[in-house]
Amino acid sequence: MSGTSDPSAFTFLPSPARRTRVNTDIVRSIPAGRASLSAVTAVLSRLRRDHAPMVVLAAMVGTYVGVFGSLTWRQQSNFGTFGFDMGIYDQAIWLLSRFKDPFVTVRGLEYFGHHVNPITVLFVPAYWLGAGPHFLYLIETAWMAAGAIPVWLFARDRLASGWGALVLAGAFLLYPSLEWINWWHFHPDALSIAPLLFAWWLASRERWRWYAVAAGIALLCKEDAALALFMLGLIVAWRHHRRIGLATSAIALGWFVLCTRVVIPHANGIGPFYEQFFPGFGTSIGQIFFNAVWHPSRLLHVASRADRRTYYHQLLEPVGYLPLLGLPAWLLGAPQLVVNVISAHPYTHQIRCHYSSVICAAVFVGTIELIGRARRVPALKWGLVGLVGVCSILGNRAWSPSPIGTQYHSGIWAGPSPRLAAVRAALALVPPRAGVAATYYLVPHLTHRVHIYEFPNPWMPTNWGLRGEHPPDPRTVDWFVLDTTLNGDHASLYARLIAPDGDFRVVFQRDNIVVARRK
Repeated sequence: MSGTSDPSAFTFLPSPARRTRVNTDIVRSIPAGRASLSAVTAVLSRLRRDHAPMVVLAAMVGTYVGVFGSLTWRQQSNFGTFGFDMGIYDQAIWLLSRFKDPFVTVRGLEYFGHHVNPITVLFVPAYWLGAGPHFLYLIETAWMAAGAIPVWLFARDRLASGWGALVLAGAFLLYPSLEWINWWHFHPDALSIAPLLFAWWLASRERWRWYAVAAGIALLCKEDAALALFMLGLIVAWRHHRRIGLATSAIALGWFVLCTRVVIPHANGIGPFYEQFFPGFGTSIGQIFFNAVWHPSRLLHVASRADRRTYYHQLLEPVGYLPLLGLPAWLLGAPQLVVNVISAHPYTHQIRCHYSSVICAAVFVGTIELIGRARRVPALKWGLVGLVGVCSILGNRAWSPSPIGTQYHSGIWAGPSPRLAAVRAALALVPPRAGVAATYYLVPHLTHRVHIYEFPNPWMPTNWGLRGEHPPDPRTVDWFVLDTTLNGDHASLYARLIAPDGDFRVVFQRDNIVVARRK
């Protein structure tokens, strides 16, 4: 009825008021399962629409893992890794897996006095089964390649095209810095790229529980991932959810302070070793921050040097310089970029090294953000996508270690050598529990022990600790394995050790590979 007392108005059509109530009652009467079914149907519909692009994406990721998995596997097998840093992480995780004090004799520091990388504890069970450097390389390769997934997801959302998003995912896998980081041994920093990208995408979809998981994983990779999470929190607070964003920034800042002011100083007795990398800015994190902010001329002077300009170019050219216009997303990597640029440590401003891991994530977030703003102008949108595709191929060709890169055959990937037979025979002589000193490229093949030193340690402390604390004890070495062609300035030390009145006698010598054991 209409709700009026006039019989002539008798009708079975509800009045507006009753219509609202009837519709509300109907909605309320729908079983929860039906609403869930509708959501599932929507998801399945989207999966069907994106099925083919997802298959291509899986093939792209699989190809990357296949290519770089085999290259890095051979790199380790052919003695192309060193004590710094593959040996550091391999010995540390092995010590943790044996429930021993993780004092890393390759570095002369407690493991968590070097960096705070709790994520590596997850690898301990694999070490119970015999894992080592090959495993670390493979995990890093697969984990880094997985970063193409959130790149594709975010690009699909912004472009409204699963196929177009493949270009951005491909550009990510071709990105020179990503591939160089993969090449440069194992570093937990590299593991932060994928979770940072996932965190950004999940924030854009406001899936806060999974966002928290991704952000938490990123924090566990290394203490300075907190710098990126701090910026991410501010962006989330501005764009999406103030409370969650500010909580993210607060947790990230708290984690950074905990790591740098409590965990690392407690483990090594001094503080972060990298505080010494910033001449002209200070010798503590507080001083460095203050001087960078209050004396911008110092920062600009350093940031404008030729090698820094090369660094910027190689970071940005493979994506057509688009991140520069992708604010505020580009701010995700701004703190790390400033740190890398003002550091006097040359590796921090080279695309080859792990210090650029966070920046890799920021570059692609910024690129996709900018292209997404052009989605209402199809010609511009697809033009920018094409630009990134072309630049990524040219950049990979010019600067990457990939098989299509100009540097692929330059010796960066260790290949077979006639001397390797002698090296393997020498290593086979060393007992598994013996204390050993070895040439730097042999160290990662001897790290599953309590005492392994990079020669001339432990006799002449070199790259040891922070200020010479906890000097190594030569009595802990029972054997040494040296490539005598690399003894250099330490040839006299070697001669003294194997002299008739020395402490060691040679038991193997072939192709300048020497094994000696304590008398």
